[in-house]
Amino acid sequence: MDSERFYADLPAVTEFGEIFDETRYRDFPADWVCYVTDVRNSTDAIRKGHYRAVNMVGASCITAALNACPGLPLPFVFGGDGATLLAPLSRDAKLCRELSSVAAMARAQFDLELRIGRVTIEQLAAGGHRVQVAKYRVAGDDTLAMLRGDGVAEAERKVKAPGSRNLVTAADGSAGSANLEGLSCRWEPVRSANGEMLSLLLRARAGEGTSGAYYSELYRKIRDLLDLPDADLNPIKSSGLKMTWLPGGLDVETRAHSGVEGGWARLASKVRTLAAATLGRLAFASGIRTRFLDPGRYTRSMVQRSDFRKFDGVLRMVLDAPTDKIPRLLGFLEAERERGALVYGVHRAPSALMTCIVFSAKDDSHIHFVDGNDGGYALAAVQLKEQSARAAG
Repeated sequence: MDSERFYADLPAVTEFGEIFDETRYRDFPADWVCYVTDVRNSTDAIRKGHYRAVNMVGASCITAALNACPGLPLPFVFGGDGATLLAPLSRDAKLCRELSSVAAMARAQFDLELRIGRVTIEQLAAGGHRVQVAKYRVAGDDTLAMLRGDGVAEAERKVKAPGSRNLVTAADGSAGSANLEGLSCRWEPVRSANGEMLSLLLRARAGEGTSGAYYSELYRKIRDLLDLPDADLNPIKSSGLKMTWLPGGLDVETRAHSGVEGGWARLASKVRTLAAATLGRLAFASGIRTRFLDPGRYTRSMVQRSDFRKFDGVLRMVLDAPTDKIPRLLGFLEAERERGALVYGVHRAPSALMTCIVFSAKDDSHIHFVDGNDGGYALAAVQLKEQSARAAG
């Protein structure tokens, strides 16, 4: 097997429930690299009302990596205030430069510090840690990576350790602005149709040999307790999508595309973004099909391509949940925690945010990152970490 094409050539599963089947996963080749990015002190930034900016920086890491490797699909997991990415070692120098440029943009435009770390699969394997991947096809040719094994958690530990040698610094080369073509944030927060947007982080404490079966049963139980089919649990629904004349994320998108520049460069970016957003609003308001865009088809496609559920050793979901069913679910999760089966984090909000990568609206080449508004995954992670620390004694 061509190591560089390992992920591209991996067969995809088409049912989400299949991602809990360990036999669907394959070990990454030794000459691949795991990149871990996260916004330091993201909780403070969120509490100051800067969650759109935090989300944009996390999505920028994925966009820059994908644009740096055209024609080569890369596995990634969006985590709200950062991302996990994997790539062949042959692309390492380019990715380090691009991610360093994203970090420079985050500092210059949002006063956020983006931590970037890299650990090779070979290093992880030498310590007895594995990273495995399965590919879940959401629609058409668009897929999401699902990760398994303790390697990602170990990579995070190495990157966040005091004095870590696994950090990518500015010295590794920030050559200009990262290529963020396709990244946008032009949709208003999507309000819950069922009651509340529930951001959930769930980590089983079962042994490696039984965790897949446990996650499968856990996912089934959550759906039963919320008593809704998957289509209704998806927070993104065509009827709830609204693109306004002046999108709330306009300034955030403008700043991201300005790179490290201010002044005229930021003004030019704002004019381009506003023009594109205005044209988009007109197209979606009229519903008129053109050779470049079919608004109805595109919004239906957005629903299919929303990453509202994923797995990277933690089951991550943003669900549109009935308010009256949430206490039952939380009671069940707490009972599971008390018996030592899992640790969890939860955040509740009236709406969800969507940050998008659109390479082609016409050809349905796009993906939409979903997070709970006003904190989402990042604040749920605070609870998860507290429970994990208590469980560890």
